[in-house]
Amino acid sequence: MMVQGICEEKFSEIKNIFNSFFEKNQETGAGFSVIQNQKKIISIYGGVKNSKNEAWDQNTIVNTFSASKGIYEACVAKLLNENLIDIEKPVSYYWPNFNKKNKSRILVKHVLSHQSGIYRFKTRLKNQDLIDWGKIIFILENQEPDHLPGAFTYYHAKTHGYLIGNLIKIITNLSVGKYLKKEITSKNNIKFYFGINHEEISNCADLSLNIYGPENAAKNIYNYDAFNNPSHDINYYNSLEWRKSEVPSMGGQGNSDAIASVYDYLANDFNNNSQNIIKQNLLQKYLSETNSGKDLSLNLPIRWTGLGFILRSGWMFGKNKLAFGHNGWGGSLGFADPINRMGVSYVTKELNPSMGADQRSIILIRKLYELIN
Repeated sequence: MMVQGICEEKFSEIKNIFNSFFEKNQETGAGFSVIQNQKKIISIYGGVKNSKNEAWDQNTIVNTFSASKGIYEACVAKLLNENLIDIEKPVSYYWPNFNKKNKSRILVKHVLSHQSGIYRFKTRLKNQDLIDWGKIIFILENQEPDHLPGAFTYYHAKTHGYLIGNLIKIITNLSVGKYLKKEITSKNNIKFYFGINHEEISNCADLSLNIYGPENAAKNIYNYDAFNNPSHDINYYNSLEWRKSEVPSMGGQGNSDAIASVYDYLANDFNNNSQNIIKQNLLQKYLSETNSGKDLSLNLPIRWTGLGFILRSGWMFGKNKLAFGHNGWGGSLGFADPINRMGVSYVTKELNPSMGADQRSIILIRKLYELIN
């Protein structure tokens, strides 16, 4: 068996299933974690992290695309807890230069729940432009929204992290990566980063499309204008320049333990007011479902919350109705299960270009709940 790590005997079937992904050539490098009350119930990993066939180990981190959104949304939860942000206020209350081009009525909650109308870039961009915060912020400040705030829901695939990240920067005088480290990840050495430091570079796994292929990626993502400016460039996402930069919407780097740990904090904050990140009453309030309906970027019904997390629907976030989390293009995801007081995460380097739920994680999650019950 090529899979390593921690797996309680009760969940040994999960380890076997995870191993079968590699044997059946469905996976090349991945991790799966379940953390309950800050204890690792499952923390397994396997495969290789690059073309040199260096083994994926407990320190390996990988670009998680939009699964990253759930991590900086935990930062917003922390700001709410400290009474440093009010999501009912206009974005321009904190960010005066945002108050241009008919954006005065956009509230923070509209951005978080993907209802602001600033869901795409209207200026043509290259991937290299995404690491130029000054350029991106200037574009967003001077861009007209596509619709009135709250009128429609369009997933803000790439703009979201800049809008929320700049609010975090204005309010705290720290970048989203530095704020995350200071307030959430440093206390238990949680390995999730927006902007990789020199010591962690060697732990990064290279993204790949070996199994699914770039042709399928193009077919699935280029139909959505929230996604195609700029178009995905896997080679650039594997570059040192990208990894060192902070691109919150789609550039967070971490392992499954890290993501599961953050959601474990939130699950216990929700369930028993542990206050790891946010008070119970605040978290429950801001996890209420918005009037999101059908997401017109994804062309799917998505249950968005006021905090920007996605509420459970189907098996992607388990079977309990209170679960919430975020998934990402390629297959990585994380979620909190407040009923079982645990966080769950799957991360992968082998990208599945479908915009829907990834069957690798779904199979593991279904088995997890079968064995729990």
